[in-house]
Amino acid sequence: MNQLIEQLQTKLFTGRLNLEARDGPTWTLYFRLGRLIWQAGGSNADERWRRHLLRYCSNLDVTQLEWLVSPQENYREYSILAKLREQKLIEQQQLVSLITSSIAEVLFDIMQYIEAKRNGDNPAGQLSHSTVVGEVPGVLLAVIPTEEVLKQATQAWQQWRDAGLATYSPNLFPIIQQIELLQGQASSKQIIALVDGTKTLRGLGQKSGRDVLALTRLLMTLVKTGAIAFSPTPRLRQVGISKETGKPSSAANNSNSSLKTEEDTVIQVAPNLKKVAPPATSKEIVSPYSAVNNFNSSLKKEENTVIQVAPPAARKAIIDVSRPLVACVDDSPTICRSLEEILTHQGYRFVGIQDSLIAILQLIKTKPDFIFLDLLMPKVNGYEICSQIRKTPGLKNVPVVILTGKDGIVDRMRAKLVGATDFLGKPVEAEKVLNVLHKYLSV
Repeated sequence: MNQLIEQLQTKLFTGRLNLEARDGPTWTLYFRLGRLIWQAGGSNADERWRRHLLRYCSNLDVTQLEWLVSPQENYREYSILAKLREQKLIEQQQLVSLITSSIAEVLFDIMQYIEAKRNGDNPAGQLSHSTVVGEVPGVLLAVIPTEEVLKQATQAWQQWRDAGLATYSPNLFPIIQQIELLQGQASSKQIIALVDGTKTLRGLGQKSGRDVLALTRLLMTLVKTGAIAFSPTPRLRQVGISKETGKPSSAANNSNSSLKTEEDTVIQVAPNLKKVAPPATSKEIVSPYSAVNNFNSSLKKEENTVIQVAPPAARKAIIDVSRPLVACVDDSPTICRSLEEILTHQGYRFVGIQDSLIAILQLIKTKPDFIFLDLLMPKVNGYEICSQIRKTPGLKNVPVVILTGKDGIVDRMRAKLVGATDFLGKPVEAEKVLNVLHKYLSV
């Protein structure tokens, strides 16, 4: 494979390289003038994408980024990165690191697959390749030094193989096989908190702040005892640590028992936990930049974080959405404060957004039922934001009322063309605000 990539580099190839196996995975590598620019395919491609977003965009709610571009968009993930860069929500160096790391992972997986099939002497499993000239994303985000990323992937694969892990993919999901075998372990609580069956070895390495090779070698000691096994697919575990006994306990399989277990355990690993965590604590869980000195200490931090951020009462508060949420996008703190006072006094929930650059992302994240939008703002004006709102699936039907100090016919026509619902003059007055809300919002 290295030789093939070097040939494409020499030919200054622009297009995609498809690598296919009869018995399983396919990968695609994208080149521009012989340089690698992006990747796709392989095992757990969606998990790889989400994990890299968490690593390099840990300040964003990555579950909402999918709405930035249409589901039918070509090179969709690459297009999302282009949107993030356009709105200055990711630095160029972060972008380069994200793309380089994801390409290196794919190259590692290809190398592992090729060597496994070669050692197994299975011609049916060998990769075939084809090239398609010119098929690349239209926007160039970063040019990755091909020699550097190949060297990075090759070194990682050689270290993995030399550690005796050649037959174990880092895309496997560790699962707890026999929980009773963990009871004698000093770190049983930490292991159960980490190994919940929903994350790959790479994902667990990132979550614990530990190199995936070092983590896998540690877990291999538990694989040999039968306490842990590796699965090609996720398998959600329903076990926890009993608050009363401090020992592992199994949760019942029915939904009522599962909910009860969640409230009665000290450690409950829940996929949606980050949604109720405060920003600083959420970063502590997922950020790869946390200072982690050893395995047990990082897991202890994780355990304590879970205990702090997921009390049942907090979960109930988060899901209480009985009142409509009204958003105000305006760079004026005075306007935002005035609207907040008017609306919260009437029982509405409110979110103010003063930075127009991140307005769309914040609206996608909060999912308001109604939007007040200022026209004249620095960086991005209200016309552009309204147009983006109408192109965003989760927002396109939300009423958008323009806040304006001007009431010219040209402004009204232009705003209508980009999808504005109505207008409201400044300064804001309580009676007019509530009237326009009642006109377009069913309470």
